[in-house]
Amino acid sequence: MYLFAIILIALFAIFGIIFGVQNAAPVEVHFFANEFTTPLVLVMIISFAGGAILAFVLAIVDEIKLRGKIGKQQREIDTLKKELGTIKTMPEQEEKNED
Repeated sequence: MYLFAIILIALFAIFGIIFGVQNAAPVEVHFFANEFTTPLVLVMIISFAGGAILAFVLAIVDEIKLRGKIGKQQREIDTLKKELGTIKTMPEQEEKNED
């Protein structure tokens, strides 16, 4: 499985390099009041990196929420286990009191 992932990443990198070399033409970028000329591939890389960073941050936020929810549910499970243990021992105590 790791070999497949490495081959897939290598192919993606090779195609990315080929695409970058073929799209090295300068483009004019307007960002707010600034205007500058840069290679198209650089604009694409920055856009891709920005999207990847945003996705990573959102994934971390989601992970934190899920861990909090899991912790809350684990505490509830522990409480319910204690309550169940108490309920299971009740009839035994009542039988001892009757004797």
